[in-house]
Amino acid sequence: MAREERPWHPNFIQYMRFIASHPNYAGLPIRRGEDGSLGWVATKKTKIGKARIAWCADKARQMGIPAGPGMYAQVMLAIHPTKRKVCQICGREMSLYYLYPNVNLLKALNRRYGTDFTICDQIGDIWDELVRAGTPREDIARFLIEKGGLDLEPSAPKEAVIGELERRCRAKERACLGPGAMSDFPDRFDGFHPYNRCCRGSQDKGRSKDNLRAYAKDRRAYEYWSDGNIHAANQYMASDRFKNTSADHIGPISLGFVHDPRYLQPMPGGDNSAKRDRLEPKDIEKIIQTERRTGVFPTNWYARELWEHVKASYAAHPERSCEPYRTGMKQNMTDFMFVLRTILDRCPQRGRAFLTEAFLAPNFPCFDYDYTFGSRGEILRRTPRRRTESSRSELDRYCRIAIQAVYEYGEKENRNMAPDLSDREMALLEEICRDVGSPGPAGPIEEKVRSLMRLIQRRLILTM
Repeated sequence: MAREERPWHPNFIQYMRFIASHPNYAGLPIRRGEDGSLGWVATKKTKIGKARIAWCADKARQMGIPAGPGMYAQVMLAIHPTKRKVCQICGREMSLYYLYPNVNLLKALNRRYGTDFTICDQIGDIWDELVRAGTPREDIARFLIEKGGLDLEPSAPKEAVIGELERRCRAKERACLGPGAMSDFPDRFDGFHPYNRCCRGSQDKGRSKDNLRAYAKDRRAYEYWSDGNIHAANQYMASDRFKNTSADHIGPISLGFVHDPRYLQPMPGGDNSAKRDRLEPKDIEKIIQTERRTGVFPTNWYARELWEHVKASYAAHPERSCEPYRTGMKQNMTDFMFVLRTILDRCPQRGRAFLTEAFLAPNFPCFDYDYTFGSRGEILRRTPRRRTESSRSELDRYCRIAIQAVYEYGEKENRNMAPDLSDREMALLEEICRDVGSPGPAGPIEEKVRSLMRLIQRRLILTM
């Protein structure tokens, strides 16, 4: 039986259109259908495939790239306008540079540091995550220098170590790192395999063992589009307050609670893992007390009305089970992620920029400071941060993880709730998508999204 062809992801279709219309590819042959479709694939024995080879060889001569093995790959990488490619299957964007650990390096790295990274984790992010978990940067540099046979000192800057390792791996002098997508010219118009590293037989299942627990939690906060002072929370989790223990969110972020230092508490690692997304009376009481003491609202904007209901209901009937509260908040999270996914899928040109500006950018300012804390997570002082390459990349990482998580949310095996929007809510979501896809100010559209989430919450309150 023939294997069923998976549909191409909307992000990949948008990527194809962007590449095919980019001036860097002017003259590179591609068949265009009357319906606007693109003949992306053309093998080297076809007329178009042969014409692509001739075009690329001429381009190599113009660029001074010598003929020989790897010539086509060099040309197609050099002319690629973003150096990042979208996966045909899942829509994830990955770098075309050799920045992802190969199997042997990954095994050695995870064995050395007790971690659980995957081949989809970019080496620069791995470096940052290990540093955040307390690993000396010189130790990481020494490890990579040894594996790559680099003529560098452990005191060399991160960019120098990774840059030289990437160069050596791309030149096939070492086999430590690989690209996000392999070369595939002339079969594919852009010169790269349609499946990114993420869908070549492996999936990013999540990671991070005990010594990276704090990092895993900050990543999850990004995945759930959490509010709160998220950068302060990240710093607090890495402080001595949580040495030899685990940082627990009193209100689970997977239910829509904020990532903020004032809502974190020490907890033994085993107890934290066992807690998962449960919401118990003692948690509700602590959240109420913390909100009263600090004035910091405990949930994200899209779960605000649910929390107000939970708080009032618990005060009136503390003897009731908290399970309906947890279930309602979990369903709200599922519906919220469905709203984001629909906007991204229906509005490939403007959806990502709109969501980033409306719901991620308001959290950017918290990354501009370093913080010192009191014993209960209160912020005692903040000082402007010195801008470095690492700190500048934090915002990119924050947005990248948040957008990526929207696509992955409904595909994870442990997800057992389906979106349940009503006809009225779906009609409003369709209207939002039309507005996002059309030129116009983003402010009114943002308010429509907030109104949609209020409608969803009020419906769910009736079930709680």
